[in-house]
Amino acid sequence: MSNPENPRERFRRPLERPTLNLPSRRLDAPQPQPAPEEAPPPATAPGGLARLLDAIAKMLQPKPQPDPKQQQQQQPPPVPSEAPLFTVLVAAMNGDSADGTASQALFKLLDSKTTLKVKPLPRPFQLDVMDDPAQMAAVVTNTRHAVAAETADVMVWGDVTKDGYRLRLSTASMPDEDRPTLFGPACRLDFPAKLDEPQLHLLYGAILAAIEPLNHIQRAGLRRLLPLASPPLDAIAAKPPVAWSMPQQRTAQLIHGHVAAACAQVVPPSQAAEWFQRAINAYRSAEKRLNPRVDPPFESGLMHKYLAAVLTARAERIKERAEENLDEAVKHWRSAVECVGKATMPQEWAALQTRLGAALYRLDLITGDSELLREALQALQLALQVHTRGQAPERWAEIMHLIAQVLEVYGDQLKNPEVLKRAIDACQSVLEVRSRDRTPLAWASVRNTLGSALFLLDRHGGGVNHLLQAMEVLEEALDVFRAHGAKGPAQVAERNLAHVRKLAEDRKARQVIDPDWA
Repeated sequence: MSNPENPRERFRRPLERPTLNLPSRRLDAPQPQPAPEEAPPPATAPGGLARLLDAIAKMLQPKPQPDPKQQQQQQPPPVPSEAPLFTVLVAAMNGDSADGTASQALFKLLDSKTTLKVKPLPRPFQLDVMDDPAQMAAVVTNTRHAVAAETADVMVWGDVTKDGYRLRLSTASMPDEDRPTLFGPACRLDFPAKLDEPQLHLLYGAILAAIEPLNHIQRAGLRRLLPLASPPLDAIAAKPPVAWSMPQQRTAQLIHGHVAAACAQVVPPSQAAEWFQRAINAYRSAEKRLNPRVDPPFESGLMHKYLAAVLTARAERIKERAEENLDEAVKHWRSAVECVGKATMPQEWAALQTRLGAALYRLDLITGDSELLREALQALQLALQVHTRGQAPERWAEIMHLIAQVLEVYGDQLKNPEVLKRAIDACQSVLEVRSRDRTPLAWASVRNTLGSALFLLDRHGGGVNHLLQAMEVLEEALDVFRAHGAKGPAQVAERNLAHVRKLAEDRKARQVIDPDWA
C-alpha cells in the first residue's frame, strides 16, 4: 500500500497552463536538447538559384560549438536574484476542484514574484455572509492565528465561484483601523477565473499595501517596492478590461487606490500630495462602479471609509490643507456610518464610530469648535456599546483614552473643572487595563494625558496638590518614552512638563511675595 500523498506537496505541484505566460522561480533541472538535424543537401539548380540554395543550406548547417573555457570567460557574471522579503500564505480556496486546480494556479501566479516567499496552506477559510457577527469574529481570529503560526506576513484566502476568484487578505495582527490601506475581512477582491499578468500586478500590489512591516529591512523594502508596483496598475485602473465584471473592475480601482495611499506614507513629504490625490481619484472611480440596486449598502460604506481614511492621513502628513482635508474626511466618516449597520456589522460599525470621533477631535484642535467635541463624544460612546471592557479590553481602553483626550480639551475650552475631572477619571480607568510592564508606550501615553488634565484642573480650579501630581505623572511618562526611543511622544511630554514646572515656579514666587496668597 503506497503512502498517502502529503496535501501540502500536492497543493505545491505546479500546473501546466499555457494561457499563463509567467516565469517560474523553481526551474527544473535542464533537459538535454536534441541534436540539430542535418540539413538535406541542396538540389542542383542553374545559375543564381543554385547559389541561393547553397547559401540557405549553409545557414541551416549546425553552428560550431565554442570552446567551453573561452565561453565561460566571455560571459558576464550572473545577476543575483532578489531574496524574498515577505512571506505570503495561499490558503486552499473554497469551492475548488478536488485536485486544487484554482488554488495551485493562484500559488503559481504569486510564486513568480522573487520578492515573495509563497507557502501553501491546505486549509480553507470560509466567510459566507457579512451579516453574521459571530462568523466574522471567528474568521478574523482564525486567519490571524494561521498567519502567526506559519510566521508569515499576509495570507490570501477566499472562494472560487462561477465568475472567478473572490479573495481576502489577512495579517497576524489585529486590524489597525488607523491605517488608510486597511483591507480587513469585509474587503473582498474579485478576479476573473483566468489568471494572467494584470491579475498578478493587482494582487502583488494589494499584498504590498496590506503588509505591516516588522523591521527596518521590510520597511526599506516597501519604500522601494511600492512605488515600483504602481505604474503597472495605472493602465489597468484607467481602462479596466471590458470583459471584467463590475466587481472585478471595482477591485482594480480599489487596489490602485490602496497602493497609492501606501506610497503616500513612504515617499518623501514633497511627493506625498501627488500620491494622496491618486488614491482619492482611484477610490472615486471605484465608487462610480457601485450599483445600489445590486450591491449591498455596506459596499458603499467601505468606499466612504477608504476616502475618509486617506483624507485623514493626508491631513496629518500635509499640514497646509489640514482643516480642509479633515472637514471632508468627517463628511465621509458620517456617510460610512450611515451605510454600515450596527446589527449586521457591529465591529465595522464601532470602528467607524471611533474613527469619526477621532477625526472630529482633530478637527476641533484646528478650529476650536466645541460642537465638534460634543459630536465626537457621542460617536465614541456609541462605539463603547460594541467594544465593552469585558469582551474587548484593549479596544475599550483605546476608545476610553480618546474620550479622556476629548474631555480634556473640552474642559479646557469651557474652563470647567467638572469636565476635567471626568477626563481624569477616564484616564485612571484606562490605567486599570494598561500596565507599564505589558504595554509601556500605551501606558505612558495615558499617563501623559492624565498629567495634562491634572495641570488644566489645577489652572482652572486651583489646588497645588493637582500640580504636584501632574509633575509626577508626566515625569514617569517621559522616562518611558525616552527609554523606548519614542521621540515624538517624548517631546510632547517634555512640553507638558515644562508648562507644569513653570506654573509651579510662578506659584512659589507669588507665595514668597505674599504669604497670605494661598
